[in-house]
Amino acid sequence: MSELPLRVDPTAPIPLATQLSQQLTWLIASKQLDDGDELPPIRGLAAQLDINLHTVRAAYRQLSADGLVSMRSGRRATVRRYDRSRAARSDLPSFSIGAILPGFAPFYAPLLRGIEAAAAESPAMVFICNAHEDPAVAATYVDQLMAKQVDGIIVVGTLLEADPALGESERPAMVSVDAPGASGSSVGFDLEGSQYAATRHLIDHGHERIGYVSAPVELPNVAPKLLGYQAALAAADLSLDPDLVVAVPDFQIRSGEYGAHQLLGRPNPPHAIATASDELAMGAFHAISSRGLRVPEDIALVGNDDIEMAAVIRPALTTVALPVEVAGRRAVAMLQELITGNQPDPSQVVLDVELVVRQSCGCPGGNDIPLP
Repeated sequence: MSELPLRVDPTAPIPLATQLSQQLTWLIASKQLDDGDELPPIRGLAAQLDINLHTVRAAYRQLSADGLVSMRSGRRATVRRYDRSRAARSDLPSFSIGAILPGFAPFYAPLLRGIEAAAAESPAMVFICNAHEDPAVAATYVDQLMAKQVDGIIVVGTLLEADPALGESERPAMVSVDAPGASGSSVGFDLEGSQYAATRHLIDHGHERIGYVSAPVELPNVAPKLLGYQAALAAADLSLDPDLVVAVPDFQIRSGEYGAHQLLGRPNPPHAIATASDELAMGAFHAISSRGLRVPEDIALVGNDDIEMAAVIRPALTTVALPVEVAGRRAVAMLQELITGNQPDPSQVVLDVELVVRQSCGCPGGNDIPLP
C-alpha cells in the first residue's frame, strides 16, 4: 500500500491521537481503506508523522473501539467491513448538514438556494454532494458525511433505500425531498396534480390527441406524473393511446428531443405534447422546429417544473411551478426539528403546485412578465 495522505499538527488543540483517528475514519468511510486492508505498522507511521508510537497505538485503539479496525497481538491492525451502524456519533453539535443531490440539474438550483438560505439562518454549514444519479455514490456520501459528524442529512430524489441495519439512534437526522414513498420525514410535491393541471390545460385548448414524454416511470417521483396525465384524459372522456406515451432514459434535453421525435414520427401524431419536466420540453422544442413545425401554431407544448429557462425561451413555456426553493427551506426547518428533538415523529409535507400560463400552449399573453 502506498503511503497514506496523513498529517498531524502538534500545535492544534485537538489531541494528536484524535487527529489521526479522525483522518483514518474518513479514509475508511470513503472506501480508500477497505475491508481487509492493513493499516501501516505503528512504528512506521509514527516515524512518517514524527510522533510517538504510543500516539499511533492510541489512535488505532480508538478505531478498534469504534468497530472500524480489528487488532490482534503480533499482527497489523486490519480494516473491518464498513458498517455505518458502528460509526461513532458525537452528542455535540457540529453546526453542519449534508445535502445529497442526484445531480446539478437546473431543477435543483432553487432547491439549493432554499437549503443554503435556511441553513445560514440556523446557522449551519452545508456540504453539497452530487451523487451523479448513482445510489452507490449516494450511500458512500452518507458514510462520509457521518464521518464528518454532520448533524443531519437532506437526501434529494429517490437515491437511497432504508438501511434496516441502521437504527434511528445510530444515524444523523435525515429528511427526504422529492421522494414519494420514502420512510421518515419528507418534503414533496403534488406531482400527480402537476401533470393533471398541465394536461388539462391542453384539453381546455381543444386538443384531444396529446402526447406525453416521460422520464422512466419506474422512478417514484415520475410515476405520479404519468397518473396525472392519464387522469386528465379520463376526466375529459378521452381515450388513452399507448402510442402517445414515450418514456425516455432521463430528464436531459436530448432525451426530450428524442421522445418528441418518436411522437411526431407516429402515423397519427399528436396535436399537443406534455412533458414530465421543462428540460424535456426544451428538447421537444428542438424536435418540433427541426421538422419545420411551430410552437404553438402546429404543436402546443407544456412542461412541468418551471425552471428559470422556461420563462426565457420564445415562445415562453407554459408549465407547472413546483415550489422547489420553499421545499429546500422546509427541509432544513424539518431537519433542525429532528436534530433538536422537537419533532419526535416523522412528518410528511406535500406542497401545492401552480399552473404557469405562458405562450407555448397557444395562450396569447400568459401571466408572466414579458422580457424588455
